[in-house]
Amino acid sequence: MDKSAHIFGPALACFAFIGWLSASPAAALTAPVAFPESRLQSLSETDTTRQSPRPLTIQGWKTTTGIKTLFIRTTELPMFDVHVSFASGSAHDGDTPGLAAVTFSLFNEGVSGKRDHAAIAEVFDGLGAKLGMDLDQERATFTLRSLSDPDKSSPALQLFTQMLGQPSLTEEALLRVKSELRGLQLAQQQQPAEIAAQRLQELLAPDTPYARPLYGTDAGLTSITRQAVQAFHRQTHSASQTQITLVGDLSVEQAQAISLQITNALPAPLVALPAVEPPKSFGIEMHRHVERAQEQTHVLLGQPSLSRQHDDFVALYAATQIFGRGANSRLMTELRHKRGLVYDASIRTKDWAGSGLTSIALQTSPQFANETVALVKSMLSNFQREGPSQEELDHFKRGLANTNIIGSASNEQILGRLAEINRHHLPLDLDFFAQQVQRLTLEQIRMAVDKHLSDDQWRVVTIGPTVQQLPLPQPAIVPTVEPSGHSCRADAGFVAS
Repeated sequence: MDKSAHIFGPALACFAFIGWLSASPAAALTAPVAFPESRLQSLSETDTTRQSPRPLTIQGWKTTTGIKTLFIRTTELPMFDVHVSFASGSAHDGDTPGLAAVTFSLFNEGVSGKRDHAAIAEVFDGLGAKLGMDLDQERATFTLRSLSDPDKSSPALQLFTQMLGQPSLTEEALLRVKSELRGLQLAQQQQPAEIAAQRLQELLAPDTPYARPLYGTDAGLTSITRQAVQAFHRQTHSASQTQITLVGDLSVEQAQAISLQITNALPAPLVALPAVEPPKSFGIEMHRHVERAQEQTHVLLGQPSLSRQHDDFVALYAATQIFGRGANSRLMTELRHKRGLVYDASIRTKDWAGSGLTSIALQTSPQFANETVALVKSMLSNFQREGPSQEELDHFKRGLANTNIIGSASNEQILGRLAEINRHHLPLDLDFFAQQVQRLTLEQIRMAVDKHLSDDQWRVVTIGPTVQQLPLPQPAIVPTVEPSGHSCRADAGFVAS
């Protein structure tokens, strides 16, 4: 009997569908008007905020054990991607810092005593499959990319599910993983960006699991036993703690069967670990300096943000991106173009502590560190009062519309976006976020900034030498380039070669 037929046969009865939605229809692109015969037409005349609908239908179901699965079928390439996520990040360590990282790292060290790390890698390579692993404070994630051919996919999926459900977790592998994690701890302690991120978490959520290093502590690693790892695996990697996302050249029945195969391989549900409570309050220490002899001072500002499910998330996200994302943002215009204080400055919003964290990272000369921090805070305070301009909002909308199309060109990109929908229980539509952005008004953004972005709540971490501070250089006048009526066009007589 063909193994793929056996696997993909009776799976449908084991699922309860939770429904599916396709991307909402959008208007077709508007053609440029009055195309001049002697000029190259600028793409800026196309309304990029109006997008054609894409044939990407999200389908979803739950297995009988409660695993939520989302799936998008794509047929351009004969391959598929599987994303399996567990609520087993480092915030779930309990009283043993490093327990989640150790357990996570043991998954590809051996399977049921039959294969070690090298053998696992050899099998995947021989099948043309690719394994991915990622750990954060909230979740542990495992991905598999495989060819759709059953002769390749069947053994790849078998090994993948064995890794998730039957890792060998040997004493020998445990010692090896502990040594590797200690090496990662030492490496992080030498990287200013990693030091700053860790200190910021300590400022924001002291005495909570969210203030601990991702890879634990030396004392925590020392205390971890094989029995503790086995118990953690059973508690946090059972079906009740799992989300599955699939994208690629599969039928619905095949995708259902894969999710069932993964479900059946996982440990039987036990009493789950208690949910990690997000911080009820945040630390009162506002600034921490770490002394290091280096040419540049690393600066990191941060404050709590909103969860993806919050009604104001989209408006606040748009505000922060307008303020600090891109070469022509307010932040880069003032710090780099006018004053030459930084090479780059970036703003980021990420999942953290059950909600979110917004941070601004930059590097500057040590003698300007304090005044640069003061300038950024002043700019943020002004932005809180004024909000963005209509021109800035329109520019952000155009950029997001373009990114929304480009960011779903490959299976890997689609998988990442679909996994975010799965993780945060968002509407089943890849275009939903982009459509929310296009509907934003200045008033919505100003209200969100006023409610959720506090100019007195920024925690600041600086990493660098202590030197005499100097006043900032005076800002230069940055010339404003007025857009011409024929942007990006060649004069008559010029042609593309």
